[in-house]
Amino acid sequence: MDAYVESRSGTSRKGRWEYNRLYEDLEQNRFDVVVIKSQDRLMRNTRDWYLFADRLNCAGKRLYFYLENTFYSPEDALLTGIKAILAEEYSRELSKKMNLAHQKRQQNNGKPVLTSKSYGYRRTADGAIEIIPEEAAVKRRMYELCADGLGGRKIAAVLAAEGVRSRAGKPFSGTDIIRMVRNPMNKGTVVMNKKHYDFNTGKTLPTPPGGQYVYAGKIPAIVSEELWIAANRAADERLCRKRWANLFRLDWVILSILILCLVAAGLYGILGWLEKNYTKRRNSGK
Repeated sequence: MDAYVESRSGTSRKGRWEYNRLYEDLEQNRFDVVVIKSQDRLMRNTRDWYLFADRLNCAGKRLYFYLENTFYSPEDALLTGIKAILAEEYSRELSKKMNLAHQKRQQNNGKPVLTSKSYGYRRTADGAIEIIPEEAAVKRRMYELCADGLGGRKIAAVLAAEGVRSRAGKPFSGTDIIRMVRNPMNKGTVVMNKKHYDFNTGKTLPTPPGGQYVYAGKIPAIVSEELWIAANRAADERLCRKRWANLFRLDWVILSILILCLVAAGLYGILGWLEKNYTKRRNSGK
């Protein structure tokens, strides 16, 4: 006997390690009966429920509902299907309510969240946000170098040569620097509700700009609006040039392959012609 315990939502198989282990044990014929508290504890996704029930039935296994004190039967497919649809719809509505409540809190409050990656800022004992002068100076340097046309890797190399390190004591990477340059928090603007949970895909997705809440002047600014715009415009231009360069490079690769194919086809034709003529001459000589 084995137990499969987890706290993840039953709306999808993704990330449900215990459920997936149950599925693997079913494939390995390691049990005869599955006991669950109720149907919605196992699965709230209609499609996955039918797949699991069918696989269980085909393997000759039994499914027991503890609260209902009954075994599942293929004749119950319609009823359990309706239950799965209701459970899925319940989860969908609950997800919508949670998203709306989260949006409402952010819309009314707009309180920024500081993480270990919020370089240049810290929260005081009374909950206010203040600038860390030493780190803020490093950030301004990043913006200035970016506005001058340097990319993330080159800025990282300059800072590393100057002995600048992150809070973890490591050199900044180019990705870290561009991420910081892109963050409007550094000009004092806080953007809330940047991501939301999508029930249909089961993923956390970026929220379209119209659904985000922007609070200008919410926290102290490390860089001016002008410097932030100049650095981001330069980063956009570099990205655009890089994409065009990659596209041009790809075109040359495709063209080179086509030329090689044409040359190979031509050589193949010439060899065929030579072989044909050689065969004719040899036969005529006989």
